[in-house]
Amino acid sequence: IEGMFVIRIHRFITSFEVSILPQKCYRCISAYSQSYKLCYNPCVNSKTGSEGETFRAVTPDGRVLDYRVGQDLNLAEVTRFFSDKYTVKQIWAEKRHVVGVLEASGREYFLKVSTSEGISEVTKNEYAWNEAFNEAVSRSSSDLWVPQNYDSGNYQENLFYIVTDKFEGEKLIRYPEETTEDNHGLFTQNIERVIDFSELIQSLDIKLNPPHLFEGKTYTERFLNQSRGWYNDLPEDVRGKYDLDELWQIVEKGTPRLNPKPCHGDFTPWHIIALPEGKLGLIDGEHAKSETVEGYDIGYLIQRVFTVMQNQDLAERIMDSLTKRGHGLEKIKVILAARAIGGFLDANLDIFSPDFTYPKLFKDWLLKA
Repeated sequence: IEGMFVIRIHRFITSFEVSILPQKCYRCISAYSQSYKLCYNPCVNSKTGSEGETFRAVTPDGRVLDYRVGQDLNLAEVTRFFSDKYTVKQIWAEKRHVVGVLEASGREYFLKVSTSEGISEVTKNEYAWNEAFNEAVSRSSSDLWVPQNYDSGNYQENLFYIVTDKFEGEKLIRYPEETTEDNHGLFTQNIERVIDFSELIQSLDIKLNPPHLFEGKTYTERFLNQSRGWYNDLPEDVRGKYDLDELWQIVEKGTPRLNPKPCHGDFTPWHIIALPEGKLGLIDGEHAKSETVEGYDIGYLIQRVFTVMQNQDLAERIMDSLTKRGHGLEKIKVILAARAIGGFLDANLDIFSPDFTYPKLFKDWLLKA
């Protein structure tokens, strides 16, 4: 396929979904950007034959599924389905799930229904993560929590759902509405405990992730495949203009020195809730892994704080704390270099007017760190 340009009109909105397929692409998985509902297609690079796991879930039978784009579900039908067991107090559609608040025996629960088979795969992983974490970490002995599973099953045969306890509290940052510096107070107050949470996760001995879900035989191979995929999915002119090969060299040379550790996989302030009595709750463990490169969660957090929250001071504060705690700076820089490449890819999703200002600032900052 060369230069194909596809436009599809959504059923319930008037905006367009635009899909530009790169030259000589023979397998594409589409994903939405945050800003314009644009469809971007990370693809196999025809020159290297390599690809990352950027927006993919691989099923046990070998099918490659998109876990970013779902279908529209009829909320009235979903409500009827769950009304057999629960009182449905609220239900609404989010980007990739239908979510809601259920009640049973006087207690409220949180509902999360996948809207595609691909999203089902990562939601099953979230269920496994919740189980593994709560088996390893007792709530009676820790104030760092993840949701406890209450129920699970399939809606419409192949759309996996989970029902968990409902966290009552305030997110450390409400993304994307409150990423400006004026709204960083709650996160700032909890930075040290957020770092504690990342260290707790790395200390766990847990097993999850069926091998089919993430490609690569070893944890380093999976991390390199993912990072290489981000790099290859960027246009050559962007890679050249911002000298991204410099970042890739840090990743390629440094990854073999990283030890295997578990991770949450989407460790951001908007996935952490300040709960009553000083507890913290971490949600949305769809991309959790029992074995990836050490420091992935905290490196991901630093990159998000710098580029999404646009707060270099907080990023530096986290780095300073890690240094005082004895974390090796050179190892952290490997994660940051990979995440910097991913940040350029995030910016490139806006194909009409990509803004590489903060990805470039982050790249320059980490190289000087």
